[in-house]
Amino acid sequence: MSTKLFFDTLPSTVKSADVNFEQPLETEILLADYDAPVFKIVKTTMEHLITQKYIMQTKLTVEGFVKVNIYYQSNQNAKLHMVSHKIPFQKQLEVGEYKTNLIIVQGNCQYVNIRPQNPTRIDVRGAYMFNIRVYSVQDTQVITAVASESVCCDSTQVECFAMAVQNVRQFTIEQPLNLPPNMHKVLRVSTDIPLPAVAVYTDKITVKGDINADIVYTLEDSDEIKTHSQSFAYNQIVDMPEIMDKNIPYTQISVASFGISQNSEDKKLTAVITVQIDAAAFAKHQIIAVNDGFSRSYEYQKESNQQLVDTNMHSINKNISVQFNDAVPSECRICDVQFEISPLKSYYEINKTTAKAKVFAHIIAVNGQNEYECFTKTEDMVFDWLEKCGRYDEICVDLSAAGFSVNEKNVTANISAKGFVIEKHPLELLCSFEENCDKPQQRGKEALVICYGKKGDRIFDIAKAHNVSPQIIMEENMLESGTLPEDCMLFVPAFEQ
Repeated sequence: MSTKLFFDTLPSTVKSADVNFEQPLETEILLADYDAPVFKIVKTTMEHLITQKYIMQTKLTVEGFVKVNIYYQSNQNAKLHMVSHKIPFQKQLEVGEYKTNLIIVQGNCQYVNIRPQNPTRIDVRGAYMFNIRVYSVQDTQVITAVASESVCCDSTQVECFAMAVQNVRQFTIEQPLNLPPNMHKVLRVSTDIPLPAVAVYTDKITVKGDINADIVYTLEDSDEIKTHSQSFAYNQIVDMPEIMDKNIPYTQISVASFGISQNSEDKKLTAVITVQIDAAAFAKHQIIAVNDGFSRSYEYQKESNQQLVDTNMHSINKNISVQFNDAVPSECRICDVQFEISPLKSYYEINKTTAKAKVFAHIIAVNGQNEYECFTKTEDMVFDWLEKCGRYDEICVDLSAAGFSVNEKNVTANISAKGFVIEKHPLELLCSFEENCDKPQQRGKEALVICYGKKGDRIFDIAKAHNVSPQIIMEENMLESGTLPEDCMLFVPAFEQ
């Protein structure tokens, strides 16, 4: 009888793409008639807005805008002014064909050069760095059984988590804005999205939560900068075919656009927010996999390799405070603060994982001459709650600013960390096994061999060393477990050589 192998699939969530690309930016911003002319550039920031991200067959397409925000001062008044411009982009990448995909897009400004050509025209040159990661489900074929009268196998039960289903949903929130009637102009809008409540039902999930927005604006009759905070509730249903109650749901909520419209009749303002939900569900799988084997009758060949098994997945939702002391000179008054955060970098050494990021605080202040200036401060963040991550764990955490507070000349940033960690552990599994039926192993007459085993020794390893069935050793010694519970003497029915 020839050796026959039986196979099963071991699913795992892998990072199938991790691509950085630089988007060059060259544009010219023309100020409208109602905009104040430029006298002094105070600060320029960039952010990205993703409108579409999808995979068609093997090609990933990401579309959106890079938004350039220029803060400036005019010689007409002492206000801080802002003008913004959206630069469209599209990126296509070859990523391979996988059955389920979760697409993560992050980015930050590389550099920007701003030059006013005249009081109403601004030349912009710069670059924005994108990082695109795609998490997909990969099925690896493993041997689950070997059919042969002469082959003994050591098998292990593998329990793993893998992404089972994924879907994307976009929706729009429209809600009145409670801004004062003498509001002059909105300078910026920053959003923070706390972890939503997610419930799993048959073929769908419900996602319920709030989007917190800080709207920074100026007044018509004052140069003071104000901040209005408002929450926008949402309750959405996302279709998730084949999802089960025991699946672990994960959602990534992002704001694709935040617009403000004004009614021409009553002059009331309305916020129009486009929100995207990237939803995924992780399912638990159990399979039997062969990790070793030997033939008692024939010479044989085998190969093993290391497989990474996803043993668990958990969401990350942390808030971190970062302090910037003596942020501005004593004669300056802080008006607004904006933050840039470098991508999280992690590396494993000396039995622990170190994860770091930099926070850049761009502090806009007005000095004693009523001129606006920007002071940039930098602080390092080290994430001690990721130290327990293993060598093979996959860390996907997005960092964003979730507000700040000012105490005299000191600034405290509230940084939000959201994402997930997939815990991975290596297993040595058999990937091929073949007996050579033309080359029987040499046998002598049967005999009883006495050997000494130590606590924790595996019966399979002892049986392999003596070329006998593990079941025979267990029966001969009345053992119930495949591992020795204590040091002992064993009787091993073996072949004399």
